[in-house]
This record gives sequence, structure tokens and C-alpha cells, in this order.
Amino acid sequence: MPSASLGDGTGLSEPVHGSAPDIAGQDLANPAAAILSAAMLLRHSLGRLAEAERVEAAVAATLPRARTADLGGRVGTQAFAAQVLSAL
Repeated sequence: MPSASLGDGTGLSEPVHGSAPDIAGQDLANPAAAILSAAMLLRHSLGRLAEAERVEAAVAATLPRARTADLGGRVGTQAFAAQVLSAL
């Protein structure tokens, strides 16, 4: 899940689960929450609604066809991110 801690003028956007250091560098992490946290930053901190919606739509379009191991698939972190980028 993506998350954002918002304050007066500044905020922090990050995945709820953190950085998953136990699987760092193994191409196993699901980057969807990190990518969607960036969409929250675009929307809530930068006021870039159209860009946030594009990022969210790209993740939504990618999830049905590219699943990481935590979702029962075989796609790695880098391949998932590449598919999100191509959907943008």
C-alpha cells in the first residue's frame, strides 16, 4: 500500500511496508506501492493531478498482466517497473 504523511507544506510519501531490506537487490520486491506513493506525492504535495492519474492508471494496467512473486507471479521488480513505464 502507498502512504503519505502530510503536513503544512511538506509531506512524506512512502510505501507502508518500507524498503523491504530483507530482499534488497534480489529483484523480488513488488514496486507498486513505491510507484503509487510517487503518485500520491504528485497529487497531494505537488498538485499534479493529471500526472498522478497517469501513474495510477499505468500501475492498474500493469497489475493484471505482470505479477510479482508476492502476488503469485514470476515477474521481477525491474520487469514490473519497466512495464509500468511502458504503460505511461
